[in-house]
Amino acid sequence: MSATIWPAVLEKLQRSLDPEEFQVWISPLRLAPKNGPELVLVCPNSFHQKWVREHYLQLFRRILAEMETPVEVSLEAEASSAENEIRVPRQIPLPQVGDFKPVFNRRFVFDSFVMGVCNEFAAAAAKALARGQQMFTNTLFLFSSTGLGKSHLTQAVGQHVINSEPGRKVAYLTAEDFANQMISALRKKRIHEFKERFRRSCDVLLLEEVQFLAGKDKTQDELGYTLDALLDSGKRIIFTGSCLPTRIKGLKSGLASRLASGVTAPIDPPDQRTRLGILQRMAQDEQVQVDMEVLEFLAQEVSGDIRQLQSALVGLIAKASFTGRKMDLRLAGEMLGHLASRPSHITPEQVLEMVAKVYGIEKAILIGKSRAKTITRPRNLGMFLCRRHTDASYASIGKFFNRDHSTVMYGVNQVAQGLLQDGKLNQEVAFLEQRLGVQEA
Repeated sequence: MSATIWPAVLEKLQRSLDPEEFQVWISPLRLAPKNGPELVLVCPNSFHQKWVREHYLQLFRRILAEMETPVEVSLEAEASSAENEIRVPRQIPLPQVGDFKPVFNRRFVFDSFVMGVCNEFAAAAAKALARGQQMFTNTLFLFSSTGLGKSHLTQAVGQHVINSEPGRKVAYLTAEDFANQMISALRKKRIHEFKERFRRSCDVLLLEEVQFLAGKDKTQDELGYTLDALLDSGKRIIFTGSCLPTRIKGLKSGLASRLASGVTAPIDPPDQRTRLGILQRMAQDEQVQVDMEVLEFLAQEVSGDIRQLQSALVGLIAKASFTGRKMDLRLAGEMLGHLASRPSHITPEQVLEMVAKVYGIEKAILIGKSRAKTITRPRNLGMFLCRRHTDASYASIGKFFNRDHSTVMYGVNQVAQGLLQDGKLNQEVAFLEQRLGVQEA
């Protein structure tokens, strides 16, 4: 049975994940030849197994649930010598409290949270609420873009309460989970149990990604009543969202007011010093020695969110593990070929104007229908530079050059292939990048 299910799961995974992400983490998985209803996947090593378990196992289960296939998934590591394995701490199940069974990432605790100017207020407020310290209110709203630590702080609160106050009942879920549970209770005519569960049997409510409730009026109403009951009883509540509640379109003013009535704390992108601290912590967690100059290089080049930092470091560790190469600056530079942030000050318009000026071609001709080599070569170089040095997609680049998506891809690939064997082309690209004011790593 599993032999027929796994290919279908793979197909769905390939459609939902980035090609490189799929290639690095999913393609190496091998289906174990076992009988029975369980889907057993074999990973190349324990490091790979741990990463897949933490980042993809729930996705596997969700896909199987959507396929209405009652199959459990488990992961095994390929048998190998101890010196080839990257050791990881043993995973110990968290205690389950009351009727709620919060599933936390054990690394998401206060001790592992790296503080900086970008997040110190949010971290201080979360710690105060977790410890039950007197604040103006018992509610905290954390907001930021994705991947900046909202979930880390939220789960840190939950784990602190569970460990320091064993009798407390902690509910940790997303707004989507809350909505789905309510809908399920309505269908099964058990809405009273649902209400009692949250309003009477919950001491700490941790509710993530409240923007999901936008436009869901009935769910918003129920959450509003639940919040009133919890606040009247002096319960502690943490919400997270992508922005302030009052700026979430589709959120009722009454609920937005409740969510914003407590302490609101933004989390900003980390500065370079904080990024370096985060990378040091990650390397320590993975129990891997990484030279400081390599970590400093990653911190300097990857200026996005924490997940991008993690992706860069874990990708470096994985590549070193799989290939047997040293984790040095050269290997880090190769990894950052697709992960490093592109300079945000370069725009497709600037690239188009620069190329037209350098080659003495009017912009109208450069983006016109001419297929003459004297035109197509500069045009392809312009599209290649847009792809390399801006955040524009193939479709967006196509709009500037009056070309469709596939034509842009072909032109960019032509230049990329040429750079592998044409020294003159490399010099040409380097000159154009110099004119743009950028230098490719």
